[in-house]
Amino acid sequence: MKITTLPVYSKLADEADVPLKVRAKLPDGWRLSQHQVETYKALTSNDYDVVFNTAMTGDGKSLAAYLPTLTQQKPLFAMYPTNELARDQGKQWEHTKADWRSEARVIPMSASRLEELISSGLHGKKADVIRHLADNNEIVLTNPDIFHYLAQFCYTRKDDAPDMLFSRKIIDLFDVFAFDEFHVFETPQAVSVLNALLLIREVKDSKRFLFLSATPEPTLQDYLLKAGFRFKLVQPQTEGWYQYTSTSVDFTQWRPIVQASDIHFWTTNADLRIEDWVDAHLEDILLSFFRRNQPGAKGAVIVNSVANAHRLYAKLEPAFKREGLSVSINTGFTGAKLKKESLNADLLIGTSTIDVGVDFRINFLVFESRDAGTFLQRLGRLGRHIDNERGNKFMAYEAHALTPAFVNERLFKGKADSAALLSEDSEVTREELRHAIIQAYPPPVSFSSYAREWGWVQSVKVYSSLNNKKVRDNYATALPRLKQHYWNTFGIAVTAKWGDYNNLWRTEKQILEEAGSFRGGSPFECGLIDDSETGGDSVKTYDLLSIAASANLQWLGVDEFKREAVKRGAALSANRLEELAGWFRFQGFSEIRHGITVLLRAQTAAWGAEEVDKARVIEGIELDVTNVDWCNDLNPHLRRRKFVATVCLLPPHELRLRLRLPPMFQLLEFRDRDDTVGSIAFARDALLLNVALKARRLSSGGGAIFA
Repeated sequence: MKITTLPVYSKLADEADVPLKVRAKLPDGWRLSQHQVETYKALTSNDYDVVFNTAMTGDGKSLAAYLPTLTQQKPLFAMYPTNELARDQGKQWEHTKADWRSEARVIPMSASRLEELISSGLHGKKADVIRHLADNNEIVLTNPDIFHYLAQFCYTRKDDAPDMLFSRKIIDLFDVFAFDEFHVFETPQAVSVLNALLLIREVKDSKRFLFLSATPEPTLQDYLLKAGFRFKLVQPQTEGWYQYTSTSVDFTQWRPIVQASDIHFWTTNADLRIEDWVDAHLEDILLSFFRRNQPGAKGAVIVNSVANAHRLYAKLEPAFKREGLSVSINTGFTGAKLKKESLNADLLIGTSTIDVGVDFRINFLVFESRDAGTFLQRLGRLGRHIDNERGNKFMAYEAHALTPAFVNERLFKGKADSAALLSEDSEVTREELRHAIIQAYPPPVSFSSYAREWGWVQSVKVYSSLNNKKVRDNYATALPRLKQHYWNTFGIAVTAKWGDYNNLWRTEKQILEEAGSFRGGSPFECGLIDDSETGGDSVKTYDLLSIAASANLQWLGVDEFKREAVKRGAALSANRLEELAGWFRFQGFSEIRHGITVLLRAQTAAWGAEEVDKARVIEGIELDVTNVDWCNDLNPHLRRRKFVATVCLLPPHELRLRLRLPPMFQLLEFRDRDDTVGSIAFARDALLLNVALKARRLSSGGGAIFA
């Protein structure tokens, strides 16, 4: 099945609509899009606290965020979901700075950057580094994780005033807080950000918040309404600021942002993986496109897993090399040097590290998607540029989307009594395609009750910190208002939850740490030596459960791993090494998938209702991975560790269907000492599973399943 998407043009703002302060700074020959001007007006007015810009990928949403800084020197705290995207924005800022003749200083602030500056001896602790970077730069490029931990007062020490860094430094210094690509996050992250925004408003209500997202999160908007924030949606799609046409347009009024593209839909299922599709179509589709369009061809293959990306790289690199073409890889498993180099390859193979906002030039795309969001995100990489930055113009734009059978059926045949959403060989706008894709995929699970079940942990942390005797008097009027806002926004009675917080602190502190984190962590994070890369990039940490089914691993142990890490120049502290669940040498990915079962030393059939289906801290965990020998070395370490987990006496496949869990939700099979089999989720997924079970009123306690 094939469709063609029409080109997209963005409306340029009339000169009379551009505020004088912007016009005075605007570089010669520059025209701003209407959505950029409207975003600037909203951010600099007194009418709105929060602005959503929903412009399409490639339409300059980032510049809209920078305009108050470029024209009025308003300091900006900008947050990106991946460090890769933050680095990409840093590179783009250099061009913007030169064009606008700006003196604004820009600095990246990632966890690795903080560790690097501490290791250099310039600063003694993270709070000192953050204070120094904030004091000396007008724009900070960071991630929402660091923002979250700042707002939770996590970088201060026991004897410090809890608010000294966030309230008295970050809030005081920065005027605009921007969140880019926030739609990639879910309800727990929306709760986290709202907790921070509520606090900022109480400290200084003149601050402005900007969310840049082509598909804004409805849960976030609902929270904002309940909390009484004034917000504005800047929506070019509904304002008529986009024109979709293959005919000529008036370029004094419209700017091209997306080129016309042919999009082919292919059906995948359990018997046809993306590797099989590539094997079948290497000659007639992949290599054929590059042969027809050389030298103006550049492409990407975006997949759901690191293992798939590596296996595809092993297949495609020699085939493309024989044609004089280069192939590179870019995933969360890839070192910094190779990531940077990969953007220059003729064909880039990657995962979500490259589909979340990173700007790379391609005119050919193959991708799989797990939901509507990833489909639209990945397709958004195509058609943004007219050349490959090597002086070669793109002559054609082509995408191949590998989608589940039921999605293609809904798109091109219709479901039950519903008509087909698309017609083969038709021309559609990108907006029409977006609506069709959203309808074809199942709606994402929202975990809407997460705020009441676990989001209260963050609210209580802030509330109790501000009740500290060192700062309590400063927040005498703010605390009652915060208390009311927590109730209005989340339905949380914060003082009533104080006792629950203290009880968990005494008995299951790990649950507090998990619920208090931004994205959650992996209790199975392990150290890996990867000889396919060099230097510090060859020393990695990664979630073992994400790769154990496909990776070839050799056990090293902590001492040998430490010697290798030091020899290769990796900066890993002794504490960091000891925190890891295991230490391995990585020897590539196998075509063979290993089965993974979690072994429990307990007798789960005897557990009561207070132990099953609840997020709790358990121990006595082991892994059984078929046809590997390293579990014998790993399991003694795992048995001594404690894990946040939710155990359910239903098999994973059935539980996924009944709860409609997302495809990438990490749900594993467990087997206990009596050979009872069921499902187990760890860390943040354990909390979400607990929420989903309660929301669906599904219980497996005592061996009796009822809904």
